[in-house]
Amino acid sequence: MKRLLVVLASTTLASHAFAQEMSPGLWELTTEMKMQGMAMPPQKFTHCYTAQDLAAGKQYGMDEKSNCTIRNMKNVGGSISYEMSCTASDGTKMSGSVKGTMSATAFSLEQKLRMTPDQGMGDMLYLIKGRRLGDCKK
Repeated sequence: MKRLLVVLASTTLASHAFAQEMSPGLWELTTEMKMQGMAMPPQKFTHCYTAQDLAAGKQYGMDEKSNCTIRNMKNVGGSISYEMSCTASDGTKMSGSVKGTMSATAFSLEQKLRMTPDQGMGDMLYLIKGRRLGDCKK
C-alpha cells in the first residue's frame, strides 16, 4: 500500500513536468525504489501515450483523486527540480524533493521522499527513467 502511494504520487507529480515536454509514442519506463538499506528490483514496462494522454497527465496516473501539490518548480534547459507533498486517504503524508533531466525522447528523475508517519520505511529514494521507443503500434 505505501509503496503504491509512493509510486502513484511520484509519477503523478512528474506528469506536471512532462506534460509539455514528453513526445507521444511508445515509451519504456524503468522504476526503482530504495529505502532503509533495502532496494526493490527495478521494474520495466512499456506504454503507448497519445497526445491527448499527455495533455491530460494520464502518462503517470494523473486523475481527479490526486491529492498532491508541487512547489518551487524549475524547468530550465533540460533540467528540472521541484518540491512535492501528498496526503493519502488514510492520512499518511509524503514530502520530498525531485531533480532530473528531460527531453522529448527521454527523462531521468531522482526523488528523495519521506513519509509521515514513516511506518518503518524512513527516507526513500525513487528513481524513474523513461525513453521513447518510437511510434505506437497499431
